[in-house]
Parts: sequence; C-alpha cells; structure tokens
Amino acid sequence: MSNRKNMKKPDFMSDEDFKWLMDATSSLERIKGDAKADTEAYLANPDGRSTGKGPSGLPTLLLTCLGRKSGEKRTTPLVFLQDGDDMVVVGSLAGYDQNPAWYLNVSANPKCWVQLDRRRMTAVARDATDGERKNLWPRLTALFPVWDYFQKQTDRPFPIVILSPTGPA
Repeated sequence: MSNRKNMKKPDFMSDEDFKWLMDATSSLERIKGDAKADTEAYLANPDGRSTGKGPSGLPTLLLTCLGRKSGEKRTTPLVFLQDGDDMVVVGSLAGYDQNPAWYLNVSANPKCWVQLDRRRMTAVARDATDGERKNLWPRLTALFPVWDYFQKQTDRPFPIVILSPTGPA
C-alpha cells in the first residue's frame, strides 16, 4: 500500500474507529512499537487473551520465533483463529506491501513457540495450502473483518500460517 492517504473508510467501521485504525497503522515503526507494548501487557497479564477477553476483544496469542538474521528470539502478539488443535494467523501487516518480519522468520525456521494465556507450547509453522486458504479466509475475516479490508489495499497476498503444536515449551 503505497499511499495510505487514499484509503477509504469501510462501511462496517465508524468514523471514530477508522481514524483510530489509520493512526495505529500510520507507520511500520508505530506498528512495531505497539506490538512491543502489547507483548509486554500480555506477559504481565495473560489471562483471557487467547479467548478474546483481553483489551482488544480478539483472541490473541504470542508467537516467538528465531530471527532469520540475528538468531535471537522475537515475540509478536497476533490475532488468531483456533482450528482444532492448530492456530491460524494472518501476515497482514496492516496492508503494507511487505510481509511482516515474523512471517519471514517462520518461513526461514518453522520451529517456534506459542503462548496462549499462561499455556506455552512448541509449534511448527507452515503456510496454508490453497485449499486451506479458500476454507479459512471467510472464517478469518468473520473474526476480524479488517483483514479483508487491508487485503484489498495491496497486491501482496497475505500469508495464512498454520501453527501446529508439537509439545509443551
């Protein structure tokens, strides 16, 4: 999305909510800073985040992966859809034209860690198949309609990543 100023408010969103969304996603630095603050808040009080009872009202997990360049652990809060034992996340990066760093990291090394409230587990990440994408996208956008809105703002297809637990962390 090269020109965020041309974005039109979606019908499902109030003027106030759209203003907040545009401010919250106004830059990649803002998104990164907010993610860091959200991670700290999650770790300080994890109860109810995975069920959507946290501040956002959306089910949220913490994904930790190894940086593809640094090899250091990187943690990101992500809205997710529970699909059986698996968790499904979307690499939207608010409709920017690049994939989020967490996606590049799990693409380079799919072994990762997931935290759901106080429960920590190891997991493996993989891209959804075309068939899975087709079935998951309507469920994902029902959970968080902004994903569909942001997807229409860029030519980059959003990665849909399935996190499959492999054991306790």
